[in-house]
Amino acid sequence: MATRTPVECPLCREVLTGRSLEEHLVDGHTKRKLAKFVVSETEAMNDGKTS
Repeated sequence: MATRTPVECPLCREVLTGRSLEEHLVDGHTKRKLAKFVVSETEAMNDGKTS
């Protein structure tokens, strides 16, 4: 029987149980924190630091 890896929030690393990542991001993080995360990930990709 296959098991699913628990979903983890990429911002706070909380393992999510019983609700979706989208719900957690909307309810648990500010717009500013989400924007900073997106900017840092985009800059890292553009700098070639991630694949």
